[in-house]
Amino acid sequence: MDARALIEEFNAAWSRGDQAGMAGCLAEDVSYCPNAWDGPAGTVRGRAAVVAVLAGQSGAGEGPALGAVWATDDRAVCEWAWPPAEDGTVLRGLDVYRVRDGRIVAKDVFGKITS
Repeated sequence: MDARALIEEFNAAWSRGDQAGMAGCLAEDVSYCPNAWDGPAGTVRGRAAVVAVLAGQSGAGEGPALGAVWATDDRAVCEWAWPPAEDGTVLRGLDVYRVRDGRIVAKDVFGKITS
């Protein structure tokens, strides 16, 4: 499976709240570094720990709209944006992925608030 198809499969599992589907896309030694708003970003390591964190962010309900996925070789990027807040600002960002042997080995999140 190429990197783009892998990320699209992962995103679909995330949107459904499918923990087994997400886990199937992740390498055992995956690292996840979410966006940090209140200080340095922490990194979560290992498939089980990453799935546990993502489980609290995934599934039905109001969440970010996932955009297009761009990929080449072992790198992929996916855009996302949350619905506008009451003040009209929008949290937008990118997930940057590294892929090895058909599995995600790193997910790094970058975001910003726009008006």
